[in-house]
Amino acid sequence: MGVGIKATKKTNFKKTNNKKNIFDSIPAELIIDIVARVAASSSRDLFKAKLSCETLHKFADDKYIIQRASLDKFPVVPWTLNDHKQAIFSDRCADSENPEALCRRGIVRYFEKMEMNSGIECLLKAAKSGHLEAMYVLGLIMILHGEETKEQGMKIIIDMKNLQTKRKNIQKIRESFSTTLGSIWVKNTMVVGQAMPTCCTRQDHAKSIGLNKLADLECAACSCDQEIVHLWEILPKSI
Repeated sequence: MGVGIKATKKTNFKKTNNKKNIFDSIPAELIIDIVARVAASSSRDLFKAKLSCETLHKFADDKYIIQRASLDKFPVVPWTLNDHKQAIFSDRCADSENPEALCRRGIVRYFEKMEMNSGIECLLKAAKSGHLEAMYVLGLIMILHGEETKEQGMKIIIDMKNLQTKRKNIQKIRESFSTTLGSIWVKNTMVVGQAMPTCCTRQDHAKSIGLNKLADLECAACSCDQEIVHLWEILPKSI
């Protein structure tokens, strides 16, 4: 008589507290792209994301993200302790060739610190990446320098006003530049206290510029003078 042996199998279930990180299943390139979009919208949201978990903390310092970080809510000149922390981040952005940070650095160096060559270099780098405010400021600076660069500066301003997509941004760009200049101490004697340069040489156009600054004038040279008039209104008269 056969004896049936019933085998019993013991299964040990181990309880674990390990939770799978959702970011482990997402390609690194996609995480970087997502975080870069967050940074481009708000650097403050970038900081919050960085503090939320180890994975985002690691990726948040990627150069691709820093290059795209928005500085919209950051002061140009630090006044408080928190401002100084933001200034350190702004400098890091500029060192990583973030166009917005380079534009700010260029304006500060040219108009306040009188480091004109360095300032123009920063603005050129930002402009080459397509930063419209940097292009605008470069155009004005070239007009201010006169002689060989004046025509080139006029062409930049005229082209920006002629292109429909850029024309709509001119007032916004002008306001942003005015805000930046208003937050620094403009000490560049190349512009402060000097006579306002003019692009249009026609006497019958001179009055129309002062009376109709915001209009889209048909005269290309007058359209450049409009921007010079705006600049002269926000510059200090002397230092």
